[in-house]
Amino acid sequence: MDQRKWHKGSPPHVGWWNASNSKGKHHWKWWDGKHWSTLILEHYNAIEIAYLFYYFPHRPMDKTEWTAYYPKNARVPRIDPRKGAV
Repeated sequence: MDQRKWHKGSPPHVGWWNASNSKGKHHWKWWDGKHWSTLILEHYNAIEIAYLFYYFPHRPMDKTEWTAYYPKNARVPRIDPRKGAV
C-alpha cells in the first residue's frame, strides 16, 4: 500500500518533487520557488525533458499536489538548500 501523503501549496524548497494533478506515483515536477514545471514522467530521457522545459517552462495556473517521497537510490540526492543533503 502506498503511504505517500499529498500536500497542496508550495513545497518547502526548490527542487524535484513527486508532484502531479492526479497524485501519480511516477510523476515529477520541478518547483522553482514560484512555479511548477510541466509534468515529467520517470521514463523520460534528458532530451525529452529539455524539450518540455524549453517549450513549456512552467504552469502558472497549476493545481499541483506534491509529496515528500524521494527514492532511496535516486541518481541525484535530494538537497534542501537551507540544510544541505537530506
